[in-house]
Amino acid sequence: MVIGHYVRCPIVLEENDNYFPRSFVLAKIIQINELSGEVRVKMFDLKNSRRFYAHAFDKLDYPMDKVDRCGAAKDAPVNTPDGPGQILSRRLEKKDEAFYEYFVMLHNGKIRTYLENELEIEYSTADYQPIKQMMRYEFQNPSWFANRLQVSGNMHMVNNTVYGFKELVGCRTFLMAHQISTIVRAFESRPIRYMLADEVGLGKTIEACSIIKILSTEKKNLRVLYIVPGALAQQWVNELRYKFEISATLNTGIAGYTNHVIVAMEDLDEYNGVLAYQWDLLIVDETHRLLSQEEKYELVLNISKATLNALFLSATPIQNRREEYLRLLTLLQPEQYGRMELSTFSSLLSKQKKIQRRVNGLISHMNNYEDWKEDSLEKLEELAEELSDEHLFGIVKGIDFQSKDMGKAAMEQSLSYISENYRIERNIVRNRRDFVTEILGERVLHALPYRMKSSEDGYSERNVYFALLEYISTELSNESMPMQRVIQLLQAMFSSPWALKAVISNSGETDNNLEALVNLWVMQAEDELANTDYLMDEAPEEIKGRLLYALDFMEQEVSVSKDNNGKVVVFSEYPETLWKFGELLSKRGIESVCFTGNMLRNELEDSVYEFQNNENCRVILCDVTGGEGRNFQNADWVFHLDLPWTANAIEQRIGRLDRLGRDKDHLTVNSVVFYSEESIESQLFTIWNKGLDLFQRSLSGLEIITGELNERITEALEDDIYNGLENALDDIVEMTEDTRDAVEEEQLYDSGSVIYRPLSIAVKQMLSTYSGGENDLFKASMLGWATQAGLRSTINKNDIVQFSDAMFSPRAAIQSLFIPPDWSLYDNTEIVRKEGKILGTFDRSTAIKREDLLFYAPGDPVFNSIIGNALDNGRGRCCAFATHAPFDFKGFVCIYNIEPRINYLMEKKISIQLLSQFRMYLPMKQVIVYVPFSGSEKVSEKDLNDFLFDVKNIRDAEHLGKRSAKKGTMSELESFMEIHPETEWKNTITRVSKLSREKAVKKVQELSDFETAKREISRIVSGYESEYIYLGRDMSRIEKIKERYEAVYYALSNPILSLDSIALMYLTSR
Repeated sequence: MVIGHYVRCPIVLEENDNYFPRSFVLAKIIQINELSGEVRVKMFDLKNSRRFYAHAFDKLDYPMDKVDRCGAAKDAPVNTPDGPGQILSRRLEKKDEAFYEYFVMLHNGKIRTYLENELEIEYSTADYQPIKQMMRYEFQNPSWFANRLQVSGNMHMVNNTVYGFKELVGCRTFLMAHQISTIVRAFESRPIRYMLADEVGLGKTIEACSIIKILSTEKKNLRVLYIVPGALAQQWVNELRYKFEISATLNTGIAGYTNHVIVAMEDLDEYNGVLAYQWDLLIVDETHRLLSQEEKYELVLNISKATLNALFLSATPIQNRREEYLRLLTLLQPEQYGRMELSTFSSLLSKQKKIQRRVNGLISHMNNYEDWKEDSLEKLEELAEELSDEHLFGIVKGIDFQSKDMGKAAMEQSLSYISENYRIERNIVRNRRDFVTEILGERVLHALPYRMKSSEDGYSERNVYFALLEYISTELSNESMPMQRVIQLLQAMFSSPWALKAVISNSGETDNNLEALVNLWVMQAEDELANTDYLMDEAPEEIKGRLLYALDFMEQEVSVSKDNNGKVVVFSEYPETLWKFGELLSKRGIESVCFTGNMLRNELEDSVYEFQNNENCRVILCDVTGGEGRNFQNADWVFHLDLPWTANAIEQRIGRLDRLGRDKDHLTVNSVVFYSEESIESQLFTIWNKGLDLFQRSLSGLEIITGELNERITEALEDDIYNGLENALDDIVEMTEDTRDAVEEEQLYDSGSVIYRPLSIAVKQMLSTYSGGENDLFKASMLGWATQAGLRSTINKNDIVQFSDAMFSPRAAIQSLFIPPDWSLYDNTEIVRKEGKILGTFDRSTAIKREDLLFYAPGDPVFNSIIGNALDNGRGRCCAFATHAPFDFKGFVCIYNIEPRINYLMEKKISIQLLSQFRMYLPMKQVIVYVPFSGSEKVSEKDLNDFLFDVKNIRDAEHLGKRSAKKGTMSELESFMEIHPETEWKNTITRVSKLSREKAVKKVQELSDFETAKREISRIVSGYESEYIYLGRDMSRIEKIKERYEAVYYALSNPILSLDSIALMYLTSR
């Protein structure tokens, strides 16, 4: 030992610790006294816990034979000469006396190496080998072992999936297989520059937010600029805040002082100062909208050139619209496409189109593979010959009709290879609903037309309508009314008399006849509302106004006041309409809340809380504010009291309910549309319903033409205010059908690179393994360890868990040196503001439905403090116990962690993120091996595992390392030591260590899929070669790409096995 070494030092908590210590801290040697044989140490309190465990710092001088060299745990916090960071890994030393060298990730995301003498390491993170603990008879209580077993196994699964999965597990969202595949693809190479062009409803925003979340863990002060349409700005704030715990601001005035800034696309030219800042990542939503706005396009292009990483969320680019396609790709990869002539680009597209059509035919035949396999093989062979691609030749040759699957997997691999590598740009992701394996929601339309009543019926709606059309027609002929104003008046007309009156009053319209008619209509409508109970209960056939029609349908068809299936989101563009409808609901005893733009943020949050949590609150009334990113999945019905004039607005409304992760028993999203017959509104409804089928399917790639569609609608109205929309219907239907066909052709070709790719298959397997009992695992592992470590909790009948400062007992936590979370981090949370308590859930579904609750998962302060303590602490890593079992067994259980050899990559300066898509080829679960004493070999491993993981078996076992005893008698530990003398015992443990490692290595080889990983790496490298040749790119980079992937395969196929814990078990059936 030398000055600068870190050592494990015993601390005395009770009398027995003087003889058989069980509690230790990590400290740095700062002085050695050779004469006295003592070392002086220093401990570093980086988690501010000294106030709880001051006694641990009391002793500074230790006899040299009482301390041991010791490393620091992975993820341990450290202070370096370059600032704070956390340990990633330790380089293996060849000499015992050498300083340990650590790879450390700094807070700026950079990875550097430091010798231990350069570091200040948190005192509670000693990583002492369990084998050494076993040799020294350091048997912990079996209850510690049982609780750690759960924690360690669960976190090993999280850590050994795809890169960044640990961060994503802590987010309030159900990530689907296609989303995880997209996220993994994004981290395949740096910089991250992708265009996300999934179909509507497949979670592009979630994919982008997930990438941001992972990047923010790499770089603590990640600076992100979001450029989004103004109508979606608040949605981004909400998605980032509620699902990912990321605070973004719409206040551009503080852009220099905050890391996440959202700018409205419409106001781009006003924010040159904001755009000039240095950003780590650029996010652009609805990128296709920039194509018609040259100035804004150029601004975004310049920001893209200046920003290393960029994500563009867009409608699916279509090859038929070549100039648009090239301009989108120029935003994505300015250096590559910025100077490319359209003629050159068109030539490349034509080349791809020929391949695309042939491959699409083959993909479409895969569902009937047996009937088409000979024909498909012949066409594949022809294509491989035309492309002169040796790697493709090799795959095609491997298609064997005599094999178990008749060559289908090899055929799929061939199609995946072609569609991924023979394309203009591989960094565009287009996921399709048709290939999403998870169950998605179904949209059902309830179209409820009604006949407008006139003054003859005592209700002047029809009179107002014709007066308004006459007024608009006159104004248009005089060219004195802009079309935006026309649409605003019509939209208000088809909402309610109160909405129309408000629009006319606010604009100062001067048509006296129209104003008088509107006032009369308002009076008549007020009279009708005054008779609500009579009309609803006695004479529904006498109803005249739209709002009572809606209320009648709600009461009769939705059972809104009777059962749990009746929650409704009511939309209108106008608060005046919603307020009146709210009065009607109140009269009928139906509890509702509002969610409108004139409300304060806290009022909005209270409304969401009531709607999501109060069973008696059946309806939420929303204007456009409610269409912005809020989650109303607990509702099954959306009422459209009026129709928006843009397709995107309708999609936003329905999208609040029709979201990924809906309850499987509530997959149907019912859209109820009220519209007037023989009117412009009925023409508009026909366009949305017949032209785009919006109420029964998502936009599905048509977003690229929505701007053009809006222009067509406006032009049609301007040409003929009375029948223009009806006249334009055929053209609109033709345009949407042509676009949909083109989009589907593009998406089908892309799908080959996704659905048949080994990555996608492996992700599905990973999700299947992980998702089984996820909530129970987290709950059991957290609460089991927390209770023993000194942090109690209470659980109510709904499984809502409460923690508090008062529930933490330093006296009970002293054995594990548990460090409680910073409770002040919860002060500004919604649940503490409302309830004054720290309340949360382990259940992801509950966390998504109840945005007010805390979500106890990775990233949460309570979760992190408990899991960190369990994994960094020596407790539970070594024990010896005896207990009853259904069989007899005497021997050891050894639990191993497996991870790729990341040191190898870091030493070669290769990003460890390149491993992201390959980690899952290693075992997700810890490797468990048994080393039995003679005579116990017959017990099956399955029986032993089942017994071991029923943790109550271990918690209740007899502790063979118990140090206390009655006066004059030997303790359990002393008896054990007498039976197993030190020299003999060390020899035994040395043999156990060797045997268990050999077994573990063999098991890892059996459980790993290195062959598939190797094929996938070969496919990727060959794909780069094909792509570079196909697109005429610089081939000099290929060698570097090959070297990187060869290093990745070496790191993967030579994994590190580390012993996580060991236990001696005496199990007897007697």
